[in-house]
Amino acid sequence: MIDFFSRSRTTNLDLESSLIATAVIDLYAADESNNRKTVLLLVQDGNMSTLRESFVAELSKRNINSDKPVFVILNCVRIAHINAERSDDVNLVDHLTGDEKKKFDAKKECLKRRYPDIFPTFHGFNIMKSDFSQDYVKRAWDACRPLVSNRGPQPIACLCLLNSYVPGSIFLKSCCDKFEETMRPFLHLTVSFNLNGSAEVLRMAHPMIAEHGTQVFHEAGVGRKVTAFTLLKSLCTEDHVLFLSEFIKKLLITRQEDDSGNYLFFSRLILDIKTGNAETGKKMCLEVLMEAFKIFPLIGSYPQTLSRFYYLEMTDYSKALQWAGKAKEIAPYNSFIADTLGQVYKHQLNRELKNELNPNTLTTIFYLAKNAFEAFEHAENLAENESTIFNVRPISSYLKVANNLFERKEDLEKATKRKKRKEYNELISPISDKKEKRARFINMLLSYSEKSFGDKDPEYVLREARQCYKDYIRDGDLKEGLGTGIREEDLKKLHKNWPNDKQKPRLKLKMMVEDLKASFHETQENYFRSRKLLPLLYLEKIDGVKERVDGEVRFHKLYTTVGDEEIELDVDPAQQLALWRSGTVTFELGFTIRGPTAYNIQFPNKRRQ
Repeated sequence: MIDFFSRSRTTNLDLESSLIATAVIDLYAADESNNRKTVLLLVQDGNMSTLRESFVAELSKRNINSDKPVFVILNCVRIAHINAERSDDVNLVDHLTGDEKKKFDAKKECLKRRYPDIFPTFHGFNIMKSDFSQDYVKRAWDACRPLVSNRGPQPIACLCLLNSYVPGSIFLKSCCDKFEETMRPFLHLTVSFNLNGSAEVLRMAHPMIAEHGTQVFHEAGVGRKVTAFTLLKSLCTEDHVLFLSEFIKKLLITRQEDDSGNYLFFSRLILDIKTGNAETGKKMCLEVLMEAFKIFPLIGSYPQTLSRFYYLEMTDYSKALQWAGKAKEIAPYNSFIADTLGQVYKHQLNRELKNELNPNTLTTIFYLAKNAFEAFEHAENLAENESTIFNVRPISSYLKVANNLFERKEDLEKATKRKKRKEYNELISPISDKKEKRARFINMLLSYSEKSFGDKDPEYVLREARQCYKDYIRDGDLKEGLGTGIREEDLKKLHKNWPNDKQKPRLKLKMMVEDLKASFHETQENYFRSRKLLPLLYLEKIDGVKERVDGEVRFHKLYTTVGDEEIELDVDPAQQLALWRSGTVTFELGFTIRGPTAYNIQFPNKRRQ
């Protein structure tokens, strides 16, 4: 890696994806010689889908063609739990190989000679050298333990907390100026540097130092809730609130995945505060979130999270509705926030449906169901107009409400007397068609695509859709795989008539491909944005082995010839950046709902790109 780094052009960029692509290509093109250096781009938790699209567009626009990579992207994703299913990822381990240990020993002697006075404070190096030893971290903190106090603001505790829960987070050094005396004994555990050549910033020397520090302060009586309050009230001053805004949001709002790949309901810090004290933990969480909302009153995620906490943890649906309403006032066009209102009604409805049903409770049930359906429909409409991803949760939640009602269908009908029968029919009858439409949509979306980059759709979403269809429609089950609509029939026809190595083309296929793409763009592309289309069919030989097809890459686009027609193909999104040089290739031909797509692209030397 170091050798590759030395042979590459590097820069530090803090820009949006399209501007990053432009800047990287500018850096590459700045060398006018015939021996241009590959640009190495280091990304931390980057949106690779957006980056990939921006780079492909920029390369195509400039018609750059090279025999070696124009750039290499290394995306470092920091996660607490490694998903074993992500087999293509490279996971860093917490121990050195024998060869690495020898190199670290040699480097240690060099550093001790060069920096004899400050070498003991090279905690990042020493932690790696010790195979990430907890004993080393404990020793580093031992000298400071007598100085840890539970009196007055503790900015070093705030920095430990932030660095523990938000990797890559930093403080402006000026943020801690008024606490200089309090901070001084702990500065050897921190690292300071200039951010983009301007403001000086501060962070703990290593995440393990930060995590142990948080525990040290907790044992001294400065718990996570107290530290979070200090961070919000003492350090989020007028001069620093904008700088800290995104870090605080990640600390209190951002939800992470559990071991199964499902998102937790709250941020790690909120969950730790909640479970840290059985009697007052939940109250502490609410106090922290409310204080954050006072400081960031224009960010809808805070009242949204408060609403979720009230209906999930406190079962206080009245306050949950109030906070969901505040979130909607702040972000009226955000489908995810609008969905929260429906979730409140849905959870309260679920609770009511578990009780004994009688005419007196039906009014509440009908009211909650009606409002839940309306809230989810509104969120669906908002999702249509959002630009980056299509939010499918309102649709799946709508179906969940329908399923819950169906489970108590017989009991509901028995409890519904004559004067309530009309109200019951008005609730159930009009939504039959809506249920079928939504169930078919979810089945199509999850059968024809998946989340990008290995993320999994929750299994219950598709299960709920198929169960709802089965319960309410009663004319058969929704099946996996390719459906029977007009587009699906066109795709089957295209696949059937695409020649393999033993056949000649029977139809002009280019127009069929273009029509399929145009139809997808006009009617369905909006719903599949940010998702990876799945190959529903493959071109295969008679024995069922996937056929390898010849093609040619020109200016980052892939073409194949069928009869006397040259057809431009889609490319597997994971391999878009592999087309960095022109030449002949072979590939497997799959058929997504958008049309023919190239997979497993190989250049003549058979090296997979």
